[in-house]
Amino acid sequence: MRVVTTVITGLVLLVGLSLGVYKYVHDSSQSMVGQLEQVETMIQNAKWDGAKVQLEQTKVSWDQTKYWWTILLDHQELDNIDLSMSRLQRYVDTQGLSLSLGELSALKMLVDHISDKEAFNLRNIL
Repeated sequence: MRVVTTVITGLVLLVGLSLGVYKYVHDSSQSMVGQLEQVETMIQNAKWDGAKVQLEQTKVSWDQTKYWWTILLDHQELDNIDLSMSRLQRYVDTQGLSLSLGELSALKMLVDHISDKEAFNLRNIL
């Protein structure tokens, strides 16, 4: 009886922690996507200085988020986001409209994909 109780407690703890980690990853990725959408709006309106400032704030936020994601997630995904963020900063610095918007779209997809990849559903289990 004691073994069954221990196994059930461990299982409940494992599922609870998994759901907590997913919620954190989902919330932080949605926050990041929201910040990137603000950058996108500024780029579309040709407010390059505002886009640079907002992108810098997003980069600071990303550095804080990346610290915890490094512990929880695949590092290849995080490296892809870092590369995309660096390219986007350069495109915004040079005020390349089409390149900035293209890279921004890719960056939003990379960040949003992490949330989908970590979801607790049958597709990810199988």
